[in-house]
Amino acid sequence: MKELKSFSECDGHIESILIGCRTVKVSFQTWNAKKLIIIYDDVESLKEQNSIFGDISEYTISKTDDEFTQYTFFDADNNSVLSILARSAGIFEVGENADINSALFDVGYEYIGGQEPLRPD
Repeated sequence: MKELKSFSECDGHIESILIGCRTVKVSFQTWNAKKLIIIYDDVESLKEQNSIFGDISEYTISKTDDEFTQYTFFDADNNSVLSILARSAGIFEVGENADINSALFDVGYEYIGGQEPLRPD
């Protein structure tokens, strides 16, 4: 996987969202079929509404204070469909032959770990 500084969000779409302990992974496919994984660390909040497979027109990054940044995906009607408040984010391009959803797990299982196992009553 190759780390990127930015990506072309226009006419791309979110394929899936994986929520872990204070970490969120978003699989994103660009208009020209590039597969990306965006990893948000130290997530404080997440708001989602009909974000999967709809066309994305814009992705904004807004610093909210010294600690957190607001990352927001907008649909074609300029509605916020996914908004994540986190300390940092990394963008990774997945190989052409990789299944993007399996690539969510290739970056590392530690992002979905940390939960206590369920114990029978």
